[in-house]
Amino acid sequence: MAPINVVKQRREPLLATSRNKYNVDYWLLLGAAALLVFGFLMVYSTTFDLGFRFKDNPVYYMTRQVGAMVLGVGLIALMMQFDYHALRILSVPLIVMTIVLLVFLLFFGQVNYGAARALSQGSYQPSELAKLATILYIAHWLHSKGDRIKQVNYGLLPFSIITGVMFALIVLQPALSTAILVGLISFTLFFVAGADLKQVLLVGLVAGGVVLLMMTILPHAAQRVSDFRAALEDPFQASYQVRQALAALAQGGLFGVGLGEGGQKFGPLPLAHTDGVFAIVGEELGLFGALGLIALFCFLAYRGFRVATRARDTYGFLLAVGVTVWIAYQALINLAVITSTIPFTGMPLPFLSYGGSSMLITLVGIGILLNVSRDGALGGRPPRRQQPD
Repeated sequence: MAPINVVKQRREPLLATSRNKYNVDYWLLLGAAALLVFGFLMVYSTTFDLGFRFKDNPVYYMTRQVGAMVLGVGLIALMMQFDYHALRILSVPLIVMTIVLLVFLLFFGQVNYGAARALSQGSYQPSELAKLATILYIAHWLHSKGDRIKQVNYGLLPFSIITGVMFALIVLQPALSTAILVGLISFTLFFVAGADLKQVLLVGLVAGGVVLLMMTILPHAAQRVSDFRAALEDPFQASYQVRQALAALAQGGLFGVGLGEGGQKFGPLPLAHTDGVFAIVGEELGLFGALGLIALFCFLAYRGFRVATRARDTYGFLLAVGVTVWIAYQALINLAVITSTIPFTGMPLPFLSYGGSSMLITLVGIGILLNVSRDGALGGRPPRRQQPD
């Protein structure tokens, strides 16, 4: 009888999942929806002037953002039709396709601001897909190895090669900040999957050394580090964009100048609708508005980690952790840049920055979290540790 019980324990969640497609973590869904609404308000506020001046349509950029959102919501609905374990089948072709696109980008990518990061006239950035593809593949790979990841030949070496290839291809664009983000996500998954602590420390030391080396070798990165050091000694010596971002935050005070009433987006702050959107939040909604936005991100991260702890197996756990830290790390980096806590780098703020690729991929990540969460909503929490398939 024992084998029959084991089979029931492994199959019952799958049957329950098929009967409860939309029994998801509604608090997570509500948090994501709140960030979407917040984002659309800020996209319109930061782009209506651009749309009027360059497209003769004040809602041009807003309409494009809504289009990406509708497509993303459609993909979420599609993803809820199947068990998240089906993503293991997609992870290998997706990572291969991403690598091919990143290589193609190096030769045929559109150059903007000194970097070849986009295709299709700047409307698609493969590095956005790289974040999701890395999570899906690393989670699948770690789950398939089980406790063998503690062994150097099965764990440290393959992990270093997988992450190193993706890191190098993104750095060559160059997009060091995105490469660092992908590395942080991969490192976190390697750690929480149960890797040997000595290996984790070794990976951290090597990765930190590589990043420091890149900051020295890459001219644009070295210049930003130099500007950051100068700003620590005298804020007036900070780079132009950092000074304008800090000015926007200062002008907002406690309650802000009013939604849509900020002046920095009309020219003084470059890329206010993408990298600098948090500065406009501070200017128009003030300190309380900025803190409210941070609270929403913290709430989303809390629900994401809660989904991870209630996942029915290691694969679901790793998927949920990967998506959660991806959104949390990216938001943290953007906020740290705008507040001049770290050297300046271009990093969109999830849900708020204008950009179809970023919006679409972020919503796919939310769809993965919702898919994993519906198992936790069923009430049972079987052990996550299972033998590799």
